[in-house]
Amino acid sequence: MNTKLKEVFRGKVVNKAHTINTGVDEFPRYVLEYLIDNYCAEETFHVDMEKVVRRLKENFVHGAESDKIRHYIRENRHHSVIANLEARLVETEDRYWASISAINENFANIPESVVRQYPMLLSGGMWGTIELTYDETEIHNKKIRPFKVTSFTPFQVSVINLDEFIQKRREFTTEEWIDALVNSCGLDPARMTRRQRLLFLCRCVPLVENNFNMVELAPRETGKTYLYRNISYYAHVLSGGKATPAQLFINLNTGRIGEVGTRDAIVLDEIANTDFTDPKALVSIMQGYMQDAKFSRGKKEVLAFASLVFVGNLDVQGQLPHEKYYHLFEPLPDFLQVIAFLDRIHAYLPGWEIPKLTPGSFSKDYGFITDYFCEIMHELRRQDVFGGLRPRFELVDSANTAQGVSGRDQRAVFKTASGMLKLLHPHGQVSDADLEEVLQLGCELRQRVREQLHLISPGEYDKVHLGVRMTGTGKVIVPTLPDADRIQRVTLPSKPTVGEVIGLAVSGDHGCILHFEMQATKGHGRIVPLGSIQKVMRVSIEAAAQYIKANHADLGITAEWRENYDVAVLATFMGVPKEGPSAGITLVTGIVSALTNRPVRNDVAMTGEITIMGKVLPVGGIHGKIRAAYEAGVKEVILPADNLKEIADLPQYVKDAVKLFPVSSLDQVIAKALLAAPVVGEVVVGE
Repeated sequence: MNTKLKEVFRGKVVNKAHTINTGVDEFPRYVLEYLIDNYCAEETFHVDMEKVVRRLKENFVHGAESDKIRHYIRENRHHSVIANLEARLVETEDRYWASISAINENFANIPESVVRQYPMLLSGGMWGTIELTYDETEIHNKKIRPFKVTSFTPFQVSVINLDEFIQKRREFTTEEWIDALVNSCGLDPARMTRRQRLLFLCRCVPLVENNFNMVELAPRETGKTYLYRNISYYAHVLSGGKATPAQLFINLNTGRIGEVGTRDAIVLDEIANTDFTDPKALVSIMQGYMQDAKFSRGKKEVLAFASLVFVGNLDVQGQLPHEKYYHLFEPLPDFLQVIAFLDRIHAYLPGWEIPKLTPGSFSKDYGFITDYFCEIMHELRRQDVFGGLRPRFELVDSANTAQGVSGRDQRAVFKTASGMLKLLHPHGQVSDADLEEVLQLGCELRQRVREQLHLISPGEYDKVHLGVRMTGTGKVIVPTLPDADRIQRVTLPSKPTVGEVIGLAVSGDHGCILHFEMQATKGHGRIVPLGSIQKVMRVSIEAAAQYIKANHADLGITAEWRENYDVAVLATFMGVPKEGPSAGITLVTGIVSALTNRPVRNDVAMTGEITIMGKVLPVGGIHGKIRAAYEAGVKEVILPADNLKEIADLPQYVKDAVKLFPVSSLDQVIAKALLAAPVVGEVVVGE
């Protein structure tokens, strides 16, 4: 494989093993790889590398030394520095100025011939050796501009032939090419499965596809931003800092276009810790941009092509996201958990499946020089491989829901597939098997978004199952998501039990199961709340006790129970705070069960606020609560009668599986939830 790459792409590949632990990690990888490829021979690598490192250290300028170097150039009138050189045209002066951040200089004179020779200086700049002189007679607009660039030797490939790259791709099998790409990204493909390699390469899609919106949430140390920081200087990583509309889109004061207008991809790393100034305004602009690649600030509407990548940390349990997450967008900041925003995400990459980075994770074989690979990906954004393959398949909803495949679903799948095809098959020769693999991946990454939208808003989003039907064979391919059936595990009582009752509550934006255990023992009339029960729920417990005291005869309980017995009320999962009034009927049911020794039905869950007169009042979050009951396997839900009108928008499959029993008084709840005959044995407090 190494021999083949070296022969076919002579001068454009490098031994990646030589780029690790070089002692000059402060330089971008593409700078280092260019120098290794041009100045280090395989036979004398270590000797040659010592010379390269020595020269880098002698001529590289650290930020703290900028004033010292500026002084040195003034005194000696000439100096060479290794740094990034960026040029810009100032049309009001009809001349080019150079920026050299290493010496803190933004107005260095630069010959037009250098700019014409290296046009990449105008788009992000280039690393190389900069020859500088000092001439205090250079005056522009009454200001002395003494620093002058006399010559520039880049450390980057300046001319890219995309047609040559595409033609030479034909000499490799798909398997060989995937390995070459993974090696080019700096990792060892031998340590990954085929699926892991493809998922890893999905991180490159924002770099080859315009306006591609992707989310990746994964455990720490999986290299979520490694690729963007090391492979492409067209990507900008914003890590845990401030994100403003002016920075990302347009500065209204200066009219300067933000990062989305100058980069191929904007990566918002540590998304949960990013400080979004004016988050509502930013999300509003972002939603419009994610939809049609345009944004407006003031009277100005701008078209841009940068992809947006949202990256953050996520806890795992085994090989899947932790069950504490009801939906997989929970790690995002609250203001991003907006349906209109989330529906514009094209792909949700399961980063938890990509192996963590270790010292042995990095490539030990040949791959493309990073600078060359970066430019190739940049050029691929202008290619269309996908269009010619479109007649070979159609997107379908294999679940045959009434809603079906949406326009956003189709756009998302097509963009993911287009990006992967540019990477894997830029020559356009794609077998049915390879096409099916790419399309299945595109469906999966969008399906994961649809799954979460259904969990968050089931009334608005049906449980669509995205798939593709191959036109030639009629074969239907539907991806399976290992995380699709991941739910918060709730163990229901195995049989009707005294004092054990299931309630329904809301946690965040979704419903959840509340598991209570009640126990009556000889004591002094105390009610003991356990399990992080908060203020309002404690008030519900007292209201339940008052109702039972006033109606003890009808309930079959002696009048002395409040003086001679203690009742412990435990809400399980004690580390999680419980709050709210909707557990009222659950608390009454459990306490009556404990005092009368009558078991509670184990297939029933309930929710409802109570009054001391025995009325059942409506509660909020009824949709989420009924869904939680459905997911836990509950067969019947007791709910306030006034909430019954809200269930019309529930998915039909939920309404078919869960029987709803509306109540308006506590005597209806007791009659429905408690078994008529007491358990064999002594009645605790019953008359």
